[in-house]
Formats: sequence, structure tokens, C-alpha cells
Amino acid sequence: MQEIIFIDGGSLPTPEGITREWVKAAAENRNEDEKLFSMIRDAFRRKIDVGVQVPTYPQFRDKIGQFLDIIKNEMNCYEPYVLKEENAKILELEIIDEVAKQYKEEIGETLEVRVCVAGPTDLYLQAFGTTAFADAYHILALDIENFIKQAFKTAKNFKIKVVALDEPSLGINDRIQFSDADIISALTVASTYARKQGADMEIHLHSTLKYKLVCETPINVMGFEYAATPSYMDLLDRKVLEDSDTYIRLGVSRTDISSLIGIINEKYGVNAWKEKEYMQKIVTELETPGVIKKRLETGYSVLGDCIKYASPDCGLAFWPDQDIAFKLLENTAKGINEFNSEQ
Repeated sequence: MQEIIFIDGGSLPTPEGITREWVKAAAENRNEDEKLFSMIRDAFRRKIDVGVQVPTYPQFRDKIGQFLDIIKNEMNCYEPYVLKEENAKILELEIIDEVAKQYKEEIGETLEVRVCVAGPTDLYLQAFGTTAFADAYHILALDIENFIKQAFKTAKNFKIKVVALDEPSLGINDRIQFSDADIISALTVASTYARKQGADMEIHLHSTLKYKLVCETPINVMGFEYAATPSYMDLLDRKVLEDSDTYIRLGVSRTDISSLIGIINEKYGVNAWKEKEYMQKIVTELETPGVIKKRLETGYSVLGDCIKYASPDCGLAFWPDQDIAFKLLENTAKGINEFNSEQ
């Protein structure tokens, strides 16, 4: 069997004393670069240190807003929403390049990185709502392609191994009015360039309801939230995946923080949001390396070598603090490593 690779979702809680609003303003105004850059670099180094094999640039901003704000700014466009490629930049990738350079000097290897961008469907829903304008949908897909092109140009000291489209609404939001053909077309436009560069192209879904549609696009990795909802696995037909050369990124550690805290509250009769010492039990009792390894074993018994990557279900932006978020990443690394060592 091939070794299963540990990637992460990207987002993290901000450090204590820093708000997401501050990060958004600092990234847009560029008036506190030293503080912003050091915060992002520190978080990225920490991801590497706890064992994430292909880390995503740390995301402290709103996933959709980060891209849509650039697209909606007419200064960045030829005409409304038609983005100039040179303006389709992900600032965080420029910031982490310094860490990748140090990594190469210290380890002697080029760091592999995952780049996550908002998908065309989720971007469209936020920009235009549920009324379907296929032309606008197509334009947003082209804008995403420009962000991906610029990402490859930015990667001087690291290699982009995975590009991920974040599309949680697909298969969850039943108000999407686009036809399957429109969705396949948009996903194809947004994913073709990365595949031509030799990167894996992932789509991050919450549910697997639309997986057959994804299998008709160049996207070759599908990620879903298996840890919190194991029944999503039941929708998949392994033969469909194999026939279309589509791999799985399996969510093996839970990130639904409110539900996890609810379990702790019920078990101990406390309010863990206030009695913070109980918060640690999420990573010492619930999401342990052993639990995570067991989930991966169960998933592998069904999907086998279709599983190429494993990760937490989703991002960790709304976890209570960075320490517990990094502990979950560390536990996930240990669980995956133990699984790999026994195969």
C-alpha cells in the first residue's frame, strides 16, 4: 500500500490578543507587516513541527472574503469581476516562502505545500445569492484559475503538491440552482491549470452527495468530513472512484468544536467554555491518536488505496486557542503515522 499523507485544512485560531478583524485589516492595509508576517510564519513553522507533512498556509481570514474582496475591487479588474491575473495574489504564500527557504537550508529538502482557495460555487453564493447566472459563475471560475496561476509563480522555495477548492456548499446547500453541467464546467475551469502543473487537485466537501459529479472533472482528490459523519462513506462507490482515478482525502479527526465541547459538558456536568481546564479533554480523551488511527483503519477497510491523504475534517479557525488546535494536529499526525507503520 502507499503511505497515507497528512495534510491540514488551513485555518487556525488567531493568537491570544489578536482578532480576525485585525488580521483582515493588516493584510489589506499592509501597515503592520512585521507583526502579521511573524504571526503567519510562526503558525506555519508550528504546523511543520507537529508533523503536518503537506501544510496549508495558515488562514486567519475569512476563506471566501479573502478572495472575493480582491475580485470585487474594480482596481484589480479589467471589468466587473474579471480579475487581472497579476492581482490574483495570496499574500500568505509570499509570507511562508521565507519559512520554506529555511526548511530547505536545514533539512535539505523542498517543502511540499497545500494551497486552498475558495471554490466557484461558494464564491458565487456569497457574491450573487442563489439566482443562477451561468456567465458570472464561469467568470468566478476563471478568477480562481488566476489565483492558482499566481500561487505557482509565488512558490519559489516550496513545491505546491495539492491545490484545494473549498466547496462546502456542494451537496449541503439545496438552493444551488446551477445544472450539473454548469457545475462540472466551473470546477473544470478552476482545476485544469493545477493538474497541468502536476499538482493534485482536491475539492473540500462537507458531504459526499455530489461525488459522482466531481468524478467527471479533472479534480483527482475529494475530501470529506468522515470523522464527524462516518455515514458519508456509505454514499461512495469504490469502483466509481477507481474508474475515474479519484482519490480520497479522509477527515480522520473531528473539528466540530461545539459538538465536542457538548460531549465534555455532558460527561462532566460543566461548561467547558468557562472552565477551560476541561477543554483539554477534547485532545486527551476524545480525539486521541488511538481514536484517530482507528477511524483511519475503518476507512481504509472500505476504500483501501483510494485514500491518499488524511487530515482533520475541516479547518480549526473557531477552536478556543492555538495550543489545543495544534494538539489536535499533533494527535492526528501520531494516529496517521501509527497507521502507516503497521501496514
